[in-house]
Amino acid sequence: MYGTVEGMNSFRRVSRLSATAAVAASLSAALSVSAAQAAPANFSSAQPQELNQLSSQAAEQINSFEIELPAQAYDLAKQYNVQLPGFIKKPTPAVANELVGATHAHLLKQGHHEDANAKNIAQEWANQAAAGKVTFHGNVGDGLTHLEEGSGNIYKLTEQEAKDRVNWLNRDVPVTKADGTGFGVAQAFDGTHVYVAEYFFNK
Repeated sequence: MYGTVEGMNSFRRVSRLSATAAVAASLSAALSVSAAQAAPANFSSAQPQELNQLSSQAAEQINSFEIELPAQAYDLAKQYNVQLPGFIKKPTPAVANELVGATHAHLLKQGHHEDANAKNIAQEWANQAAAGKVTFHGNVGDGLTHLEEGSGNIYKLTEQEAKDRVNWLNRDVPVTKADGTGFGVAQAFDGTHVYVAEYFFNK
């Protein structure tokens, strides 16, 4: 019996070490990519004014430094109780993408049609909201860009509110079709709230 228990404990230790190594590898890869993206080009040839600007940009990047790991790394960390550093972004909850899908399907039923450019703008809006750049009235706000080409909304939701909205959108009720326009839906997550943006091009 002792040998069996000891063997199981050894297996758990090895599994936890393997999980830690996998998470560390994901973190190392993410750090390398982030460092490459943040490194200024032609730093040695920059003028004093440009150096000050680059320095300010670098400080801003450091203060807002966050890294999102692959989903598997979060799963391993949770399964084996691996503590992640504070600058690791919390994983986006599954309901965020579920809400994007439910919203997309609902708008198609209303007669709108998917547009790749509108989706890119919706993602831009969602990212603006997650970065704290959007003013909300209640839980609804507007993006800061592309306001002449179209309009839409950004919804600021807790995970439970996002689940409730998914259920509301998925109700089996008749939908009146209208003369639709090109639209896009996207989401972002700031660690606390889910932001879902809808953007519609003007007709």
